[in-house]
Amino acid sequence: LMNKSITDNCRSISNMFRGRFARKKKASSNSRVSTRKINIDDTKTGSVLFKAIEQRQWNSALSRIQHAPHEVETIVYKTGSYSILPLHQACMRKPPAVIVSSLIASYPIAVSTQCDKNLPLHHALKHGASVEVIKILIISHPDSLNEVGAEGKKPIDIFKNSKNAWNEEEQTIIRKIIEGGVAEIDLNKDDSGSQASSGNSLLEIDGEKEVLIPDLNEEGWKTSGLIVVVIGASGDLAKKKTYPSLLHLYAANLLPEDTQIWGFARSNITHEELRARIRPYIEKSGDASIIDAFLSICFYKQGASYGDEKAYQELSTEMSKYEKQFPDKLNHNRLFYFAIPPNVFADTGVAIKQSAMADKGWTRIIVEKPFGRDLQSCEDILSVLAKNFEEDSLYRIDHYLGKEMVQNLLVLRFGNQWVERIWDRNSIQCVFLTFKEPFGTDGRGGYFDNYGIIRDIIQNHLLQVMTLLAMEPPIKVDGPESGRSIRDAKVAVLKSIEPIQIEDCCLGQYEGYTDDETIKNKETNTPTFAAIRCYINNPRWAGVPFILKAGKALDERKAEMRIQFKDAPAAEYLFDQKCARNELVIRMQPDEAIYFKTNVKSPGFSSQPVQSELEINYNTKFASSAQGNLPDAYSRLILDVLRGRSAAFVREDELRRSWEIFTPLLHQIEDENIQPLMYPSGSRGPSALDDFITKESGYVRNTAYVFNNRKLSPTSKLDAPLADVGLYGLAVMGQNFALNIASHGFTICVGNRSPKKVELTVKRGKEEGNLPLIGSSDPEDFIKKLQRPRKVILLVQAGKPVDLTIEALSKHMDAGDIIVDGGNEWFPNSIRRGNELDKKGIKFIGMGISGEGNAVRNGPCIMSGGPKEAYDELEPILTLCAAQAKKGACSGYIGPIGSGNYLKMVHNGIAYGDMQMIAEAYDIMKNILGMGNDEISQVFKDWSKGPMTSYLIEITAKILSKEDELTSAGKGVDIKFGRGQNSSHVASYAQCLDMIRATAEAYHLELGMSVLVQVCDISRKLIGTSSAQMSRQFESMDALKLESYNALNQEHPDSSDKGMSIMNSFINDIFERIAGEARKLGSFKEKTILPKKGGITAKTHVVDYILDKTGMKGTGKWAVQEAAEVSVAAPAISGSLNARFLSGIKDERVEASKTLFGPSTIVGAPPKMSDAEKNTLIDELGEALYASKICSYAQGLGIIKAASDKYNWNIDLAVCVQLWKGGCIIRAKVLDKIQAAFTKDVDLPNLMLDSSVAKELGSANSGWREVCITCARHGIACPSISGSLAYYDSYRTASLPANLTQAHRDFFGGHTYERIDLPGSHHCKWTDAHKDIGNINERTRGEKE
Repeated sequence: LMNKSITDNCRSISNMFRGRFARKKKASSNSRVSTRKINIDDTKTGSVLFKAIEQRQWNSALSRIQHAPHEVETIVYKTGSYSILPLHQACMRKPPAVIVSSLIASYPIAVSTQCDKNLPLHHALKHGASVEVIKILIISHPDSLNEVGAEGKKPIDIFKNSKNAWNEEEQTIIRKIIEGGVAEIDLNKDDSGSQASSGNSLLEIDGEKEVLIPDLNEEGWKTSGLIVVVIGASGDLAKKKTYPSLLHLYAANLLPEDTQIWGFARSNITHEELRARIRPYIEKSGDASIIDAFLSICFYKQGASYGDEKAYQELSTEMSKYEKQFPDKLNHNRLFYFAIPPNVFADTGVAIKQSAMADKGWTRIIVEKPFGRDLQSCEDILSVLAKNFEEDSLYRIDHYLGKEMVQNLLVLRFGNQWVERIWDRNSIQCVFLTFKEPFGTDGRGGYFDNYGIIRDIIQNHLLQVMTLLAMEPPIKVDGPESGRSIRDAKVAVLKSIEPIQIEDCCLGQYEGYTDDETIKNKETNTPTFAAIRCYINNPRWAGVPFILKAGKALDERKAEMRIQFKDAPAAEYLFDQKCARNELVIRMQPDEAIYFKTNVKSPGFSSQPVQSELEINYNTKFASSAQGNLPDAYSRLILDVLRGRSAAFVREDELRRSWEIFTPLLHQIEDENIQPLMYPSGSRGPSALDDFITKESGYVRNTAYVFNNRKLSPTSKLDAPLADVGLYGLAVMGQNFALNIASHGFTICVGNRSPKKVELTVKRGKEEGNLPLIGSSDPEDFIKKLQRPRKVILLVQAGKPVDLTIEALSKHMDAGDIIVDGGNEWFPNSIRRGNELDKKGIKFIGMGISGEGNAVRNGPCIMSGGPKEAYDELEPILTLCAAQAKKGACSGYIGPIGSGNYLKMVHNGIAYGDMQMIAEAYDIMKNILGMGNDEISQVFKDWSKGPMTSYLIEITAKILSKEDELTSAGKGVDIKFGRGQNSSHVASYAQCLDMIRATAEAYHLELGMSVLVQVCDISRKLIGTSSAQMSRQFESMDALKLESYNALNQEHPDSSDKGMSIMNSFINDIFERIAGEARKLGSFKEKTILPKKGGITAKTHVVDYILDKTGMKGTGKWAVQEAAEVSVAAPAISGSLNARFLSGIKDERVEASKTLFGPSTIVGAPPKMSDAEKNTLIDELGEALYASKICSYAQGLGIIKAASDKYNWNIDLAVCVQLWKGGCIIRAKVLDKIQAAFTKDVDLPNLMLDSSVAKELGSANSGWREVCITCARHGIACPSISGSLAYYDSYRTASLPANLTQAHRDFFGGHTYERIDLPGSHHCKWTDAHKDIGNINERTRGEKE
């Protein structure tokens, strides 16, 4: 199969299998059916590949085939349902051809294996697979055309039943193949009949193109063993660069099979702790299954120091044990990555040399800069490493040499005839290499001040790029010999450069540099900016100035090469004016591009020259490759090390010569204390720079040049990229969403009324990985920095602030621009704003964003409503930034304007109900079952592992187990009683304490705080119990009194008999009052028995200190209001709202608790429950909670459905549910079942009518009802759980008592009624006093409408 091409795609597949997906298998494995079986419901051993195929995550499936090949031949079964191989499963889901081909190549026997009496071909034909897939299956197993499937049908019969899945042309092709067999398949043509190309380099899966990796399997290192050791694994460099780059190589199958990665550092952490530290830096880099697989090969070893030989010996022993597991491999290579400072290179190198070298294979070392501070320190480092390692084992990494556009230089120069012809002093005026950052040291000043911008950027990065620009053609530019020839050519350039003179420098320092607290020397002269001019003294470049320019706190972020050519000969005479000079610009970052500034004729009647450009922009020309698929510099360079290719690394003589060029200058600056020129932060640099560049270096700036339709003034940002999107409003949510967008590679401009918020957000972006955030100073500046059509997201407070912000921004916007409001807005306001902005041609989207905690930063749920064309502009950004769940991103288009806000409103209403139900379950376990917080927490933890898995259930377990830090530390609320009394830190339990204090005052007792607290503790043994325990406490009343007496006796040990008599009466009064209140009320509302902590009562959990008073922001009220507007019953949601209202009147409830009677007062306390009864009630409570949650979702979705019908929104409820499956607070496992229900029947009237859901509700019936009965018996309110049961019972009842209610309405108001036996509206003259109501139709018109 793999040696033949069916179509372009199959040719690529064939190439891929020789490289990316090929693996060695024993011959026997291809001639037997796998006996390995797993149950799909087993979460521990379940097949990741199976789940990826099931969810059509094809790229994840491809990767899994490579990294877990055993799963390809694993039979997955579900008890009583199916037993199936991955190939069969894929054929049921319209797979890309590459999936089918890779599965067959990895396990060929699968194509001829029957699972549940069906071949893969039977599934493919039944489920409408592509023509290409069907061809592959038939070629792989021609006999399948004659085999019968489970339904007793041959492929031709299955095709006839399913032929509507293909168009007419495809039907003709498939019929021809099935009837004629393999002979009818033309291997040289694709499905449309065109000749297949042999050079296809892209593989496309569901529209996503991926660059194919070169075939590296022929290189020996790829089939050898490999262990990578990252030294300094706990540091920032390792976490931010090394491990993400290794993941990139792992995901692309560019590491040998069975690679192992060890981290080495001084931190005392475990394997799992290292993985946890790495995960945040790689979790957005790819599929979760690949990341998990990658982390599983990462391990950790601690050393007392980086030169700890004993630790390296132990590590080497571990590595050797692992290598011995693969005796068939000829070599076992080891790669050590030094992500450590240079001062520990020596000790580390010696330890590795003595203890950890590879026994059979190569040992290579990657060394990170800085390579010293000057020539001498560099020599010291070189000599230390040279003593232990050969030069060809050392790879000194400069990541600029791995950048896309730097590596492009060799192809650009030596792959195009025209370039070399003009690449010399005869054509070129000057060359600029520029590096600019828009931020300062930002807390790293202590490190930077020791090196400065020349050492940090110019002496290494820019100088290395310059040598590639200027070198003579090397003997080879690719292949194993290229390393020597390229570096020889680079050294020749360096040897032609004389040491830099101070006269050839323009040095600067930005204002405020020394404000960095980490800079100790406030008089420092360290340059933060430098422009250095040098000359290459050889025949090609003599006299051409090369300007290396770098700086911090400048006006933009940019790294580029700019070659300006000389004036066109006689141009001024020919055109009566000077022509602008040509320039070749190679932009390294951001937005890699190559453009050539060229003079062309002015448009129209004029013949005067005007400058334009010939441009290759990697984001447009190579869009599918450039966005997300191009490897980063570190990945390229690590791969080069594995391949033994050294061209992109710094050789010893290169390094030495570069320091020879710069060391004299650096010493002069330090020794003579040469002062840099000051420049404002955010400027282009020192004011002397223009003269240095133009008058002294011969550069001529074309101030009239227009690039990308933007007129550039001399002070504007040259070629500065505009932002992809803007976000205005930088409170916590706004900042997090801006950082989210930027972390996905989109350039975002941020704005806010407060400039400090803008500065803070941009700074956070730099700290979190130099994210592409642009600040703005005011609304006009904010809009100017956005690409057209401008896309603006507002995250400001709902209501009037939104209107004011829109007014301020829209005056600077044009027709076709887009405004998105992402706040919690009332949907009619969004509709109004949409209509108002539409008159200006501005499109408006109302977008609901939901996310707990950091979800807005890492991936929220996004619900958008507005013009579809406006949403399509934003879709790529929103999809990537949203939470990712099964079957796709949690972001989607809901419908017209207002629908997104409406969905968010109902989402919040469902959350209200969900939280209330959970609170009711907590109340039942606490006050009926007498369970403590930790016990209840465990119940919720158990529930979170089953069908009730949800975010709210998970956090409830965490909340209830959280101990209070204040009381744990002996702190609490400071309460003072009486004049002159000592205060103590105690917990507030005012009801009991007030009673004791009032009684003490009546007896004129001067009691200290300690005794008041002790008596209060003792009393709460009585007052703090539940009704069911009250009678048993009364029996021990004397014992409680004795405890109180002893406490008082300690306070007054020398009291007279009379005094002790008074105290005895005092104790009796306290307990009679408390007992009386207890008998009257059944129990106090505060029932928690407080444990003692050091003699002082202390609650140990945070939840016990939280006032039982719930706040709200309005969306829950809107949901209930809207339910009434669309006539949809929502008792779970309205019950939760009522509960919040009641919680708000705390003082009234406290008074009512003393007056109103409960069930124990009337019928006596309920009997005590046995442990078995307690466990049964917990199980029943779980059933009740699960059933009630389903009803809550049914009510919420019912509101959405009714509104969709009312407003003609045409909302797909299955899409809504998909959005709620990640990022938001109502995400839950049950949503899978709910989505399936509405996918199966888009017109389902109510969720409860789905057969699967109805069955689950039926099985929960008994427990559900028992919980409600138990609550009623104990006087515990459960409005949402009982309301859900009432909703369920009402909905399932064919005949409700509403006939009597309607009769009431007709009796007192003449509202009429409908009869069950006659059509139309009717009215009854109920008594002689009732009069005729006239025309019934006129009277009932409004009610019917």
